[in-house]
Amino acid sequence: MHHGLLILISMGNLTNAQSGADISGIYNLGSSSPEGGNHLVVLENGDYAILHFGGMQLGKWKNTEKNVYQFSPNIQGSKFDLYGRHNKALEGKTKIFFKGFENGETFIQLGKAKDEEYTMQRVFNVGANCFSYHYEHTFETVSNSISFASIQYDDPKSAIITIQNPEGYNDFVAHYVEVNRYEAEPFYATFKNNGLQMEEGGHSDRSPLEEAGDDVKHLKKIIERNSNMDTIYLNPSYNVFGQIDDEEPRDIHEFHVYNEQKNAFIDTEFYVEGEENNLSDDSFDVMSIIYEYRLLKENTSDEASYKIIEKSLFEVNCD
Repeated sequence: MHHGLLILISMGNLTNAQSGADISGIYNLGSSSPEGGNHLVVLENGDYAILHFGGMQLGKWKNTEKNVYQFSPNIQGSKFDLYGRHNKALEGKTKIFFKGFENGETFIQLGKAKDEEYTMQRVFNVGANCFSYHYEHTFETVSNSISFASIQYDDPKSAIITIQNPEGYNDFVAHYVEVNRYEAEPFYATFKNNGLQMEEGGHSDRSPLEEAGDDVKHLKKIIERNSNMDTIYLNPSYNVFGQIDDEEPRDIHEFHVYNEQKNAFIDTEFYVEGEENNLSDDSFDVMSIIYEYRLLKENTSDEASYKIIEKSLFEVNCD
């Protein structure tokens, strides 16, 4: 397995609960996997990863009966994540950066009175295509809650997810993760002849983890970091500080100092005053000012119907 397989990652410990044979190892899945992956890496502690050229799937494995093992993805369905911070410069407004919303038919509403009907606005127009980077919108209001919804091609009755904002944040990163139901379902394999017989057909021989060397150590670090994503660090162009595929996690306090006025971490050696307002292409990799966003965890799901505002936040069309 090449180190490059671990670099192609999209944006997650379990005790050793399995009681069957030791199946830890690396399996070349080829076309036998229902996920269409290339390699299945099974770790001793109950974690697994399917590595493919589009990214990776993380999950847990366990022994369910003699020589039969269940592999369950960590994410069980499509979801919305919302990270927030305080931004003094917005003065009564709300700014949201939309990540992944182009991957589905998605909707948003800021706030809703208790007895009012949901009125959801399209994030992108119907038939939107030729997407670029990045999509950010400033609303002329603040809200103690934000609601999201999506209509997936196989599920037109998706629930409305309302995320509470008890901290009064006004600067957000909203992330929509669309998961095909089929990919979110557990799959099973039988361990025999020193390999895995997949339920969908095909046998994958096992190679020892030691053969991958540093790749496995790197994968374990990624899994550990994915299990604690309550805080993310981004520059003003929404580029991640301390990429998740870095060899070693970077400490924001190593070179940056917290600035209360800007509510940001500043690299005093390189920061230039007003640099956060420069959003040119060249600024994407500049890490001299970093914002901390915290995950909002209080949310509810509602199966209620809703009106749709057809005028979208973003109009994206190609000739």
